[in-house]
Amino acid sequence: MAPTNDPQDSTAVWYFIAATFILTLPTLMFPDMHLAVKVAIVLVGIVVMALGFVRLRGELAARNRRSPDGPPTDED
Repeated sequence: MAPTNDPQDSTAVWYFIAATFILTLPTLMFPDMHLAVKVAIVLVGIVVMALGFVRLRGELAARNRRSPDGPPTDED
C-alpha cells in the first residue's frame, strides 16, 4: 500500500463499538445479574457513548479546519 498524507480516520467509531459491547454483552452472558449491576452497566455504556459523540464532534471540527476551501458560504 502506498503511504498517504491523510491522518488516521475516525477513532470515535471505537467508542461506539465499545458502548455496544458494554451495553449488550454483560446482559447476554450473565442474565441473572443483580438489577443494580445492570443499571450501573447501562450508565457506563451511556457515558462511553457520550464520549464517542464528544470525540466525533471534535474530529468533525478538526476536519473542517483542515479543509483547504473551508465551509461553503452564501456570498456570491
